Parts: sequence; structure tokens; C-alpha cells
Amino acid sequence: MRIQLRQSGIQRITGIFWLAVGLAAVVLGRSIRKPGFASNQDPGPQFFPELLGFILALCGIFWVLKSFQSIDKDSEVTGGTSSNRTLLLFIGGLAAYLLAMPWVGFSIASCVFVYCMIWLQGSRWFLALPLSVGLVAGIQLLFGSLFHVQLPSGVLGLPF
Repeated sequence: MRIQLRQSGIQRITGIFWLAVGLAAVVLGRSIRKPGFASNQDPGPQFFPELLGFILALCGIFWVLKSFQSIDKDSEVTGGTSSNRTLLLFIGGLAAYLLAMPWVGFSIASCVFVYCMIWLQGSRWFLALPLSVGLVAGIQLLFGSLFHVQLPSGVLGLPF
């Protein structure tokens, strides 16, 4: 019972956090000014941050509401050490990713990070590797080639 209450409390705190982040993104997104050359049909640069903030806020509300649902008494609650370890590895991996990106570039750092996160969730390496390479290649093509967003190339200056 104690573990169940603890998990619902963590869900509630997580939901409130993402709700706050989402609302902050919406509020800060509204302060982005449209360029003078934009048309009335153009949603402007504030659209994407507001949309993502709205989605984050909805997910936060979902987690808060889910935390109030009663957990079945028949369901077996496993120990939290495995999930805590996974969470700590994820946070450590994210920090390493953010620190490594300026040095090795977006593509290599993202590919390693995505691979590690997929593998950490229990996927096999031969499924995680092509998925991570394909995801990073798709992002590189979409944002780097199509939208001409300059992604960090790192110290090595690799073209990918």
C-alpha cells in the first residue's frame, strides 16, 4: 500500500511539473513577435512553442488525473529500485548527451543517446541500432536539409 501511495504521489508531482512547463511554454511562446514580412495566413514563430507547450500541459493534466485513480488491490506492485535505476540512467544519459553534442556533433551524439535509451528500455541491440540511425537520419534530412536548420556539427565538423 505504501508503494502504491508513493507511486501516485510521484505521478502527481510529475504531472504538475509537466503542466507547469507546458503552461510556461505557452505563455513565453505568446511573447515571440511575428516578423514584419509575415502574412496573415502564417502562424508565425510562436506557433510551434505554443503547440508543444499545450501538448505538454495536456500530458501533465493526464498524469495528475491518472495519479488519482485507485490502483487495483489485486495488482502486484514491483519494487521501485529498477525503475529508479532506469530513471537515473536516463537523466545521466541526457546530461552526457547535452555535454557531448557540442564536441561530437548532433548526429553522433543523438544516435548514441537514442540507441542507449532504446536499449535501456529493454529492446535488443539489433533493433535499437537501425531505429536510432534511422531516426537521427530522418531528423537530419527534415531539419538540416529541408528546413535549413543548422544543427551542431561539433569540433570535428562532420557533415552529418
